[in-house]
Amino acid sequence: MTFVPPESPSRRFAPAAEERTRRSLRIFSLLLAVVLLLVVLMVLVIAQRQNRDATDQDRQRLLQAWEARQETMLTDVRDYAFWGEAWRNLHLTLNTRWAWDEENLGPDLYNEYHYEGVFVVDSAGRTRYAVINGKLTDLPLEAWLGAQSASLLRDARRLQHAALAQNAVIARQPALVVAAPISMGKAARLAEPPGAPSVLVFVNLFTPAKLEVLGKMLDVWALRGAAQADAPQPASLTLGAAGGEAVTLRWQPKMPGTGLLMLLLPILAAVALVTGWITRRVSRHALHHALLSDRRFAMLTLSQQELANSEARFRDLAEAASDWIWETDEQGRLIYLSSRFHRLTGHAIADWMGEHIDRLLTHPSHSLVAWLMRQESNGSSAPLRCQFMSAQGERRIGHLVAKTIWQEGRRAGFRGTVSDITQSMEAEARIQFLSRHDALTGLANRIQLQEYLTRHLELPQPLAILSLDLDQFRPLNDNWGHAAGEQVLNQLAQRLQRGVGAHELAARLGDDEFVLVLQESDAGEIARRCARLLQEVQLPIYTGQQAHYLTASVGIACAPQDASHPEALLRMADIALNEARAAGRNRWVWYASNMASQREHKREMVQRLEQALRNDEFCLHYQPRYQLQSGRLAGAEALIRWQPSDGETIAPDRFIPLAEENGLIVAISDWVLARACRDASGWGADRYVSVNISPVEFRTHDLVQRVAHALESSGLPATRLELEITENVTFDHPQQALEVMQALRALGVRLTVDDFGTGYAALGYLKTFPFNGLKIDRSWIKDFPESQQAASVVAGIIALAHAFALTITAEGIETEAQLDQLKRLSCEEGQGYFLGRPVPLAVFTALLETTSQQVRA
Repeated sequence: MTFVPPESPSRRFAPAAEERTRRSLRIFSLLLAVVLLLVVLMVLVIAQRQNRDATDQDRQRLLQAWEARQETMLTDVRDYAFWGEAWRNLHLTLNTRWAWDEENLGPDLYNEYHYEGVFVVDSAGRTRYAVINGKLTDLPLEAWLGAQSASLLRDARRLQHAALAQNAVIARQPALVVAAPISMGKAARLAEPPGAPSVLVFVNLFTPAKLEVLGKMLDVWALRGAAQADAPQPASLTLGAAGGEAVTLRWQPKMPGTGLLMLLLPILAAVALVTGWITRRVSRHALHHALLSDRRFAMLTLSQQELANSEARFRDLAEAASDWIWETDEQGRLIYLSSRFHRLTGHAIADWMGEHIDRLLTHPSHSLVAWLMRQESNGSSAPLRCQFMSAQGERRIGHLVAKTIWQEGRRAGFRGTVSDITQSMEAEARIQFLSRHDALTGLANRIQLQEYLTRHLELPQPLAILSLDLDQFRPLNDNWGHAAGEQVLNQLAQRLQRGVGAHELAARLGDDEFVLVLQESDAGEIARRCARLLQEVQLPIYTGQQAHYLTASVGIACAPQDASHPEALLRMADIALNEARAAGRNRWVWYASNMASQREHKREMVQRLEQALRNDEFCLHYQPRYQLQSGRLAGAEALIRWQPSDGETIAPDRFIPLAEENGLIVAISDWVLARACRDASGWGADRYVSVNISPVEFRTHDLVQRVAHALESSGLPATRLELEITENVTFDHPQQALEVMQALRALGVRLTVDDFGTGYAALGYLKTFPFNGLKIDRSWIKDFPESQQAASVVAGIIALAHAFALTITAEGIETEAQLDQLKRLSCEEGQGYFLGRPVPLAVFTALLETTSQQVRA
């Protein structure tokens, strides 16, 4: 018997391994063929979809442009149709001079707005006014629109303060037609004639030249108009028209998908050939290695089990840590990243395997691998602050700790951890920024300004300090709210920042107070930069749809000529700023040495005013006011005087503006009201006392209560108190001023416009506010009646007062000729040196007795 040795295990499994490999390769080849076929089909579908999408996008852009032009035309026709002047000159009567000669509805509509047709059709359907291609013509609307014009006019007349738009084809050209009934708009209501309203029609033809421009603007090729009867094409847009031929636009489609096919199909064919050849080569190698793989399988299974256990232990440790763990080979290529890397950075771990660590972690000054090698040579293990990018594109800051991996006495790589410290670093940076910058505008704050000035003044270096303050910011903040105020400050800060150089500084010290430090020594250049700065401030600032117009006052101090210390320079610039405000605002003022003494004088004057209130150093003089026709003493105007115990009498024009500026005017006004009412209560009859009210008092909320208290305390009837108010009290807060005046009138107090003719009062001013009378300013009486201009103005003011049923008073009467002429003009009351100077109460009381005896006699 022959001995047969047992079959080797490798030989027993070899046929099975080879068959499995062949079967796998056949399946792989089939799948590869299917994939290539699907790719080809996908490319075809994508190409077709790109062609369709490109056409749809062109169509959408055209539709949006058409609708946008339609909205613009509707806005234009409403602006003209709902205009009182158009109603008077086009509907009530046809004023060709107004419409054509004065260009209110003339060639500009063609030259600037590109309206080829402008028509006005009356209630009978007749075209009363027509402008074709910028030329006046008699062509009727029906000649352009045909039968569609009747329905257009009918539908337009049904509208109330609205307009309609229709698409049309005129002379085989696409067109937009808008129409609106002509109405009175906001004009005063006038008698409206019977019949239907006239209709204003605008026509915009889309000529081939316009369509070519529109196509270039929208990137639509060969845009043109076409009749609806033409054969349909995919690259077309049809717009419906009410009662007429539809508007059709056509263009040449871009066909981007066709180009894609021409590019990709040859590439796919080449890929298929190369893939087939590679598959054949791979199949041969796979069959050869299949048997070797089976032989090693048993040995690898045991090794893989041990490796899996080790990896499980390491993975558990890595997951328990708050940082992510990395490992590189000796060249710095990443070979391991813990799973927390994905959760903390958003990156897929597989995307970074094999990449150099310097691509992931960066440092501003050196390579990470070079730093690791230096750490190894120095024997230190200090941490490193580095940067990396998250998957969302955010720059993150990491805290890195690393060590070298040694195997058999040589460096095999590096291993370490990274902590994300971005939030703590941002918080620290934010704290550092806010400590030296303004939180609202981002400009430098007072601390950084002091550091900058200290550093540059030590050199020393010529500097110009500009202290800037907005003139109208407080009313803006009150009227529009703090949110609008903050937007205005932010936009202004950006303009100021653009106005300074790289080595100069712009700072905000609070509210609307800014400081600019310029490295300039030439006075002319500083003045030019100040002029540009004020021009920048005067540009409109928008908060939403609201435009705000502001001006600024600037004070300038220079180093080293004015001072060389930061605090002194800022104080001097602030003094110059106050001078700029006092000089009328919207200007710049250079610091001068005498300004400090003037400021000190004002401060002393304010202190003396406060002391005068406490020591009762004020008194009232009364200037008599007469009824000019009868000569009767009607009353008197109370005029305050300041009589210091140690000096001569001070006129009110020297201390009243200072009291208004420093908030003392209310206390002084309370004293004047109380004393004047108490004095007048003893005059008898119906003689009244007139008291001036400062515009500043209208910004307070208790003026009415203060006047009522003065009347109640003195017992003076409210009808015998007259308050003189200047015109400018209504400028800043007209609604608030109106409410205060109405409340004063409700008390029974008389209100008179003081110094009429010197401000900006108009008819609407006298009509809106509840005044009882007005006073002609002495500047017009001075040259009256010799000056023809003054005589005309005075006569006009008296006529205006009579028209509004107001009592008219002339002040500053100094000659008999003035008195006689005012009597002839029916002026009711007057005062002046010719009639009587301001006198103390005792003298005025004696005058009352004298006039009373004369009347009794």
